Amino acid sequence: MADKMVALRLDTDLYDRIAEDASRENRSVNNYIVTKLSDAVPTNNLEQRQIVGSVVRGDKINMANDLVEVKGIYYRYDLMANDAVNKEKNYQIIKAKGNILTIQEVKEEKRAD
Repeated sequence: MADKMVALRLDTDLYDRIAEDASRENRSVNNYIVTKLSDAVPTNNLEQRQIVGSVVRGDKINMANDLVEVKGIYYRYDLMANDAVNKEKNYQIIKAKGNILTIQEVKEEKRAD
């Protein structure tokens, strides 16, 4: 698919902030904006419709090869907070981009007795 060119009008302060963040990440302003927009606008793929929001057990996450099994399919994953996976905990899928899922540990709520 060919790229679509779009003229974009930004105020100077916003452009400067974007350029500074892009530079810190060693990326072009264009790449930075495209990446941010891609992250902000969800796609309507299978993962977005049926997997984001699901909870998986820690024992379904294989840290040795960075794969997580979800509904019989293996995906690569990014773990929020970059902690080690606790096999006794549950993890929620909070984002899907391509074949990479972003997961975070489900924090158990303390109940008032």
